[in-house]
Amino acid sequence: MRELLDELAETGRGGDVLTIVVNEGIHVLGAEHRRGEVFAASRGSLDFSSTRSVTSEYRKALAKTTRKLKERPWRRIYVVPFGPTTLAMQIKLLVYRITGIESIDVAHVGGNRRVDIGINLRQIAERSK
Repeated sequence: MRELLDELAETGRGGDVLTIVVNEGIHVLGAEHRRGEVFAASRGSLDFSSTRSVTSEYRKALAKTTRKLKERPWRRIYVVPFGPTTLAMQIKLLVYRITGIESIDVAHVGGNRRVDIGINLRQIAERSK
């Protein structure tokens, strides 16, 4: 119950919560997963015609995301991995490198359902010997 109340309170407070949609335009993201400020790292079809073009597309999206992450201090960041998996991985890593925040992934679990996956990687690393 506490988690639900926290989530409801968070949706109305956009100043320190960011939802990053890796690639917007193909899939629909419901209102319940649009927390805080919603930012699209890229939109539509990306040019995958060559290694050079893919790298260029990724650099553009990563630079745009970097600027957004540096705008203000964030308390919580959600990553919605629509689009290329490798771009989503790069954005998740970028979030951590710039902010030190372990982002929460919005995972598709079938049908029209999505869930938040927040795994504390530091805790796993410390406990796994």
